[in-house]
Amino acid sequence: MKRAVIYARYSSSSQTEQSIEGQIRVCSEYAKAKGLTIVGEYIDRAISGRTDNRPDFQRLIADCNKHLFEAVIVYRTDRFARNKYDSAIYKRHLRKCNIELHYAAEHIPEGPEGIILESLMEGLAEYYSAELSQKIRRGIRESALKGKATGGNIALGYKIGPDKSFVIDEKEAEAVRMIFDMFVRQKTNAEICEYLNGLGLKTSRGNPFTKSSVPRIIQNEKYIGVYKCGDIRLEDAVPPIISKEVFLMAQKENARRRTSKQAALPRADYLLSGKLFCGHCKRKMTGVSGTGKSGGKFYYYYCPSARYKKGCDKKQVPKDWIEDLVVSETLDHILRPEAVKYIANACYEIQLKDKSGNEEIEFFRRRIAENKKAVSNTLRAIESGVDTMSLPVRLKELEMEGLQLHDELKAAEARKIILTPEHIEFMLMQYAEKGADEQAYKKEIIDCFVSEVYLYDNRLVIYYNINKNHPELAESDLALLESDVFDQRDLSSTIIPVQK
Repeated sequence: MKRAVIYARYSSSSQTEQSIEGQIRVCSEYAKAKGLTIVGEYIDRAISGRTDNRPDFQRLIADCNKHLFEAVIVYRTDRFARNKYDSAIYKRHLRKCNIELHYAAEHIPEGPEGIILESLMEGLAEYYSAELSQKIRRGIRESALKGKATGGNIALGYKIGPDKSFVIDEKEAEAVRMIFDMFVRQKTNAEICEYLNGLGLKTSRGNPFTKSSVPRIIQNEKYIGVYKCGDIRLEDAVPPIISKEVFLMAQKENARRRTSKQAALPRADYLLSGKLFCGHCKRKMTGVSGTGKSGGKFYYYYCPSARYKKGCDKKQVPKDWIEDLVVSETLDHILRPEAVKYIANACYEIQLKDKSGNEEIEFFRRRIAENKKAVSNTLRAIESGVDTMSLPVRLKELEMEGLQLHDELKAAEARKIILTPEHIEFMLMQYAEKGADEQAYKKEIIDCFVSEVYLYDNRLVIYYNINKNHPELAESDLALLESDVFDQRDLSSTIIPVQK
């Protein structure tokens, strides 16, 4: 039996352990049906899937390298990530570690069309997450305009008063003053942390200070009384801990330190990594870089057999050229009417096979009923004349919780909607419009549609995530006999047919 772990997560404080219990129950039942043995659980509470800064998620990714398990089970695609870029990056990491990713409550098969459907579903999850976040932000905007705490980590040196305003915590504030004082006296971050930890002081999260703790504190304008929340910025809305003069001195010192550091060279992202193969020896081509005589950086894909002279003489190709060519050919191939129609129908059939239950929807409906009951009880207590200042505050909290629960229910119900072939065709055609981030756009095209690419001396064969029963859609054979960039050698080199 394969060893598997469960990753569970919920996003907002309006959800409870019941959400986690429901996810674990469904994932456990799925594991039993698939013959997987659960050996561990990773759980993040009240953390959005739009960020990868989740403690147990990062622990899960780190443990992938230790070969403790062979599969990861999550409730749905949006539990793993609601950000398409993060999802692609971490799923690639799982694949490199030979770890399978299973969705317990969504039917996404291992076949080629399943990869495309999964990409479309991730896009929807990201959209509904953004919509939900927008509504929640509107709900807390009123508190932000009054300079009140709206959740999240509290900056070192402050605590929250009864009316949710910021109050100085004198014991922690002394540590903040020490940090600013030592920083402007040009003490290193390491020296500052060593001194504070030696006194037994802790960060706002109760952890020892690290070198990364210092820059966050130094650049936080809250310490001079500035309140910031989204696009809201209020001067003198928070009691200051540091004078503006000291804060300005710290910013000048911080700027001096930044300019003294050598700028790090950007790392190349080889979009065809793991998908590009040498047509001659069938080995995966790897991304490498080199520096020219003028100091410029050059990026290529190499066949390892050719590079280390092990029986293949395929020359390297420029990274950007081959990636642009694959993306261009993929768009021309996938956006053909017959290809779009086939993919849309195939993805639609996959959704119809999804027999998962409505546990998530039922959970939020139950929580909404509980919330309404709590609101009713609180109102009765107020009307009966119970003399306590906490009841109105509690009522407001319950009303805010009710709004968030309704938003979560709406998102859960939207995830149950089956996309029609027409909807899927529309979504596919959006790929015709290049995104603002060109590199991210090309990566999305390759990750979603491209299965394998075989590079010969005079042609390029691309295999797509389309069932092989339709060979005219599943692959494209691009001949480039006229291209000097493609390969500089004599074009009579032996061409070995691709064995699929």
